Amino acid sequence: MKAAIPFTTSSGHHYFYSCHNKQFLLSHPLLNYFIRLAKNDEQWKDILEKASDKRPIKVPGLGKVKNDEFHFYLRKYRFLKKHGFFKPGALKNRDGIIPPNRIEQNLAQTKQIIFETTEDCNLDCVYCTYSKFYFNKNRERKNIDTADAFKLLDLILGKHRLNPDQELTVSFYGGEPLKNFSFIEQVVNHVKKHKSSILKVKYSMTTNGLLLKKYINYLVENNFELAISLDGDELANSFRVLKTNRKPSFELVSRNIDMVREKYPSFFNQRITFLTVRHSRNSLKSIYEHFSAKYGKTPIMSSITTTGVVDEFREEFNKTFIKNRFPASENNCYIHELFTKHPMVSETAEVFERFGSFVFRKPRQLLNPQKESRDNKKYLPTATCSPFDLRIYMSADGGIYPCEHISRIFELGAVRGLKVEINPDKITGTYNTYFNKIKKLCKQCYLSDNCKECIFNTAVETGIPRCEFFMNKQRFSSHITQIFNYLEEDQQLFARIRDEAFLAK
Repeated sequence: MKAAIPFTTSSGHHYFYSCHNKQFLLSHPLLNYFIRLAKNDEQWKDILEKASDKRPIKVPGLGKVKNDEFHFYLRKYRFLKKHGFFKPGALKNRDGIIPPNRIEQNLAQTKQIIFETTEDCNLDCVYCTYSKFYFNKNRERKNIDTADAFKLLDLILGKHRLNPDQELTVSFYGGEPLKNFSFIEQVVNHVKKHKSSILKVKYSMTTNGLLLKKYINYLVENNFELAISLDGDELANSFRVLKTNRKPSFELVSRNIDMVREKYPSFFNQRITFLTVRHSRNSLKSIYEHFSAKYGKTPIMSSITTTGVVDEFREEFNKTFIKNRFPASENNCYIHELFTKHPMVSETAEVFERFGSFVFRKPRQLLNPQKESRDNKKYLPTATCSPFDLRIYMSADGGIYPCEHISRIFELGAVRGLKVEINPDKITGTYNTYFNKIKKLCKQCYLSDNCKECIFNTAVETGIPRCEFFMNKQRFSSHITQIFNYLEEDQQLFARIRDEAFLAK
């Protein structure tokens, strides 16, 4: 990694970031000029020769500079260099691997088991990952096999009995899970019969809301957590159409949500969240105004998936969903109202935590803040979860995956027939092969110690991985410049992030 990164905000203020000291410093144009010259001996020689007399010095890009001013910042540059501000930053070792015994450990402590209850759905969303735009297998409207699901469920429940303090969430996914309600009932009854009195189990579901009126009583009785997919107002939700007639689903879903709120207000307030996809027909402003005014809630916002798009439809995909998706006018919109849910605030907090030197989450970091940069631990490339550590996902056709967001080409095991097929050596071998392919890219990335990407989103299976979040020096410089632009424009924002954002994470 480069030693220091000089940058200038749109208001003309100069800073540099010390990769070694993990500090952002207010700078001077001359100081940033010296930093950029640091490895160019010929230019240094020329500058120092010009500085040997008392006349003003012509500096490229800065014009004529007074001789004493030039020498003052030259001394400051040498002082900072002497004290390590321009040394290369220490990157974490990205040669880590996953050992086979980790799979058994993870299965015993996984926090969530997710069942693709059915492939069937009563919506035909234009941006669904099973639409024409994405490379994925065709859905066959298949329901999950209950007996096979019980095999995986019993395996996880059995392992969790050895770790009774670990809460397990049993989740139902689709398709639309309520299209196979009988399976949900059977799973809940099975858990009630077989779980021990000390094992903590709760239930959750992601639903499009169309069948809530029919099944809400049962969901409330069993204290489900519900995540309802809704993109905002009627226009924002117009990509979510009914399968039967291609008409928008907004009115039907809204009526069901209103019914739940009226009939079960406490459940609505405490157990229901909304999932929103950002696309070309909504914005931070429209999303916030709709959910805040109508439901008193702020949804969980995510961007439309851009990986796995079929080349044949990529141009149409971009025109339909991506064009004008993030207008500049909305960047600061409702930033204080949304605060930690605003992407810019969370991004700024992460930058200061990872690249600053004043956020300490563990006592030992406060006592010895440089220790983590000097450790000999080998870390995994990317931000990929260790398989089954957080969750395990079973598809309707019996495939086992680390989560519900991963392409079906990455099946890690299966439940088909007599037993659960999970081969720790094969799974860790697959992961470690992929890590070996991408770690060279990670070692060149300025964001590698603050990675956001899962290895399964990098086309690593092709042998030529690429990362949407990869940052070379130029991109990283633009990234931190943009953040400082925001903070200079909104002087209260930094204080709020400093005092509130880190505690909220």
